[in-house]
Amino acid sequence: LQAAIQRARATGVAADLIAEAEALVAAEAKRSSARSALAEACADGSRAVLEPALEAARSAGLGAEELAGAEAKLREELEREEFLAAVLRELEASKTVDMKSLDAVRDAKARLGDAIAEALERGVKESALAEAEVRRKKLHNTVEDLKGSIRVFCRIRPLSRKEVDQNDANITKQIDAMTLHMWDENQKEYPFQFDAVFTPGTQEQIFEDCKDLVQSAADGYNVTLFAYGQTGAGKTFTMAGTPEMPGVSPRTISEIFRVVEAGKSRFDFKVRGSMLELHRQDLVDLLAKGDTTKKTRPRPLNVRMEKSGAVAIDNLTEEDCACAEDLANLLERGNEQRTVAATEMNSESSRSHLILIIRIVSTNKETGETLNGKILIVDLAGSERLKKSQTTADMQKESIEINKSLTALGDVIEALTKGQKQIPYRNHKLTQLMQDSLGGTAKTLMFVNCSPAGSNFEETLNSLKYAQRAKKITNAR
Repeated sequence: LQAAIQRARATGVAADLIAEAEALVAAEAKRSSARSALAEACADGSRAVLEPALEAARSAGLGAEELAGAEAKLREELEREEFLAAVLRELEASKTVDMKSLDAVRDAKARLGDAIAEALERGVKESALAEAEVRRKKLHNTVEDLKGSIRVFCRIRPLSRKEVDQNDANITKQIDAMTLHMWDENQKEYPFQFDAVFTPGTQEQIFEDCKDLVQSAADGYNVTLFAYGQTGAGKTFTMAGTPEMPGVSPRTISEIFRVVEAGKSRFDFKVRGSMLELHRQDLVDLLAKGDTTKKTRPRPLNVRMEKSGAVAIDNLTEEDCACAEDLANLLERGNEQRTVAATEMNSESSRSHLILIIRIVSTNKETGETLNGKILIVDLAGSERLKKSQTTADMQKESIEINKSLTALGDVIEALTKGQKQIPYRNHKLTQLMQDSLGGTAKTLMFVNCSPAGSNFEETLNSLKYAQRAKKITNAR
């Protein structure tokens, strides 16, 4: 049309016709400019750009079909703003919640978490939700802290066939979900209270309150799950279980990769595993111990504290685990190499402390923020008096070392309980390994496994007293 106007002027076409053509050119130029602005606004996607672009497009006379895409974009953006506003309302509401009330904090965390999830589903950017996500993590952390910096679950196994055949009496009784009583031979009563009591409970029930701690690890906290008790009290069953009745370790592995799957649209996850045992005073890399392809002797493991306060173990084999099966296979290989021996108390008594270390690194795909969390799963060797286990010679030395390490752990727990400035972590390799996992901001769940038999009265009483002392540890805020 512009070319035709130029030719018309050159050939003396009437001025009114040329003016009409020029008006058409001006209108089309306005529409063309509006189309370009609309395309740029759709690419930008923000309300501040879309609204004036649409207004200009309507003024330029663009048809409904040309406006449809931008109008849909604007509706989506207005919807995102509504969901973001809902998040901000829940964020502000969470700041007024009673942070000492477990139910109130848990409810606020659930509402804020749901609002964030819905906003993300509608396409709200991570950067717009950063403050709310920090608050959600704080609420989740507070929920775990209010449950107790060290939560203690007491699990009483059934009487064994041997104990039943010997007419051994059951000296324990569960009073309610958190209370256990036991009696001595003179019927003196000993009451104990814990976060939960199971007699014995199912493997599913035991794990139910553990699984939230996996989210804590994904949020960048250190988490420790450990079992304490005499030989034959059911620690390894609780932690490892059987193929038919998996315990805490395999269930934790499944939960880790459930959390990874649920968060993979927002985060890149890396999961790494390692496994070692503390046998006497020797740290043994169980993955290297079982690796027959290596001809050289494994290098000694050395525990040290990094400047960040994290525990590091030099020369420890650590493997990338892309799925739950990889980590489960690692656990199985490590378990096969654990040191066991027969005692009077147990035909396959664990003679070492078994430690599974799982590191979870999550990187936010949009913001680039990286969080490092760790889960420490510890199956402690059995605690009992030498005359009770009736071990001899070399195994007596093992028992002495086991009891030394458990005493050192008890000393650390007592120091934390009393708020002492100097905590004796360095007194034993076991406590050095657990230094960043007890007290501070770490989340810890302790299982105290006990026998109900009257013949084990002293061991059960000592275990319950040990666990009750652990309940008094407080977390740093």
